Amino acid sequence: MNHWIPSDSPMHSGTRALAGYSASHFAWQCSPEGVAVITLNRPERKNPLTFDSYAELRQLFEALKHANDVRVVILQGAGGNFCSGGDVHEIIAPLTRMTMPELLAFTRMTGDLVKAMRACPQPVIAAIDGVCAGAGAMLALASDMRLGTPQARVSYLFSRVGLAGADMGACSLLPRVIGQGRASELLYSGRAMTAEEGL
Repeated sequence: MNHWIPSDSPMHSGTRALAGYSASHFAWQCSPEGVAVITLNRPERKNPLTFDSYAELRQLFEALKHANDVRVVILQGAGGNFCSGGDVHEIIAPLTRMTMPELLAFTRMTGDLVKAMRACPQPVIAAIDGVCAGAGAMLALASDMRLGTPQARVSYLFSRVGLAGADMGACSLLPRVIGQGRASELLYSGRAMTAEEGL
């Protein structure tokens, strides 16, 4: 697994321009006006995250702190779904074989992505459609604004796969957005929240 951005990437060149960045694990576009769009682009699997997409997103959001040509970031998924969470084949299965230090490193990386999104000086807007589950729900939650279609379904599925509701900071961020009672119910049950409920 390559968890680093290539050394020839604009993120490592010392420049403050990120509009021309070429993403490896998702799509990136930036208009001349500075409107950047990150598209999670694996629609055949409902846009799950991999180790590499987690790492690249973390690096990109950290680099956005220094970008002078990006004014707003829109995060979306391709093909009618936002993000189905961590890829079952590429993340969930390998996690069961990791050592404790490897698990801690992965947990730090996912937490660092959430922290980098929260620290991003540009507004981050999650455009949610269809499935928005697990880690995908956390990407939406870490955004400054969440806009959803009537088809959006948000689920914090951590408890359904043997993880704590605290994963990726869910138990800290979710109550701030929807209140303690509703957050507890969603985190304990893992059920989907409809678009209407999210209003």
